[in-house]
Amino acid sequence: MRRGFSLIFFFLISLTIFSQTYWQEKVYSPLIKSVKFELEGVDFSLPIIRLGTDERLVLRFDDLVENTQRYNYSIIHCNYDWTQSELTPQEYIEGFESGYIENHSNSVNTIQRYVHYWQEFPSSMMRFLVSGNYIIKVYADDNTDKVVMVRRFMVVEEGANIRANPIMSRSPQTQRTMQEVDVFVSPTSNISFADPNRFLKVVLMQNQRRDNASLLKLRQYRANELEYSFDNANLFEAGNEFRNFDFTSLRTRSQTVSNFDYVDEQNVVILRPIINRKNIAYTTIGDLNGFYYVRSERANNFNLESDYAWVNFYLNAPVSMEKDYYVWGELSDWYCNNQNKMTYSPSYKAYTTSLYLKQGFYNYMIMSSEKNNPSSFNLNEMEGNFSETNNSYNIFVYYRKPGYRYDSLIGYSKVDINK
Repeated sequence: MRRGFSLIFFFLISLTIFSQTYWQEKVYSPLIKSVKFELEGVDFSLPIIRLGTDERLVLRFDDLVENTQRYNYSIIHCNYDWTQSELTPQEYIEGFESGYIENHSNSVNTIQRYVHYWQEFPSSMMRFLVSGNYIIKVYADDNTDKVVMVRRFMVVEEGANIRANPIMSRSPQTQRTMQEVDVFVSPTSNISFADPNRFLKVVLMQNQRRDNASLLKLRQYRANELEYSFDNANLFEAGNEFRNFDFTSLRTRSQTVSNFDYVDEQNVVILRPIINRKNIAYTTIGDLNGFYYVRSERANNFNLESDYAWVNFYLNAPVSMEKDYYVWGELSDWYCNNQNKMTYSPSYKAYTTSLYLKQGFYNYMIMSSEKNNPSSFNLNEMEGNFSETNNSYNIFVYYRKPGYRYDSLIGYSKVDINK
């Protein structure tokens, strides 16, 4: 059941990948685990700070190589669509746009030895000069080709007022399964919008999902307010509340944990079987909208004293189906790929997979797709869609002033539905 875990460090990223201008958020090394990039002191927050303030982001991750490594980083400015902007580092950062991860500590009393790294951004050696999208590229051994991860973050300035109206779908056919967010944008007193159809971009994102983020279409401009409504781009499948499991303890079983094991000097957590929820009536369950947090009941410092375990998932299925299934959420970095893909086991009569995770409380869902067809990912088959579901919607307003070479992020707002 347990997948083999290689301790060989492969960097599979070639120069040709990074010669492209589109920056995808991804962890490239199998030895880098438990990556968190959040506003300092705010769990489950988007990595976004306000320009010209003392706000800081904190990047954290574990390296399963026991010896300390030297990790460097570079910061790059991007356009609204995460393509690299034309700005030079001197135009978007005062100080140094690159450096190295300064803080690290070895794990304490854990079976899986690891080094925990963390770094605040911006550091004392830099100051952001412009707003917009940014990425941080982390690489090893002072070699920019040895990339271990790319993370996105944002710097916002004041320029737009955002008003959002989250509602159930207006269409009778989708009222029970979809949610709609109408967005209204107006300029602040120190800015005016020139040709908003051309220079203004409004992006709407459900929770932290990159796969269904939507670029909204302007419906009308009246009384100095832009209206984005009555359009399919505003409609989202509502989904369901996230499933969860808790292994803050490796001794006491929680409601979702069937058993524990210890195999080949590694912890194993066996979850209770997963059932299809599509045709089960909606039930209100408090969730983290797909996030997880690291915890151990025996730890004083969760980051250093929480251990790792293979977590075994079982999706009930009497026979193999012409579908692919994935364990999905922040625990999979919001992606569906071979690392979180389930395989059918006739002996278990279930789709199974194992993920190597740090102790804590986790949210997840089962994503499905047509066989070998990544474009067909959906939650409906295994989770259902219920308009009563609690979701968060993030709204980003970008503006490129006429004659400028980059997109400013002039507004950000978050709105909850059914909370």
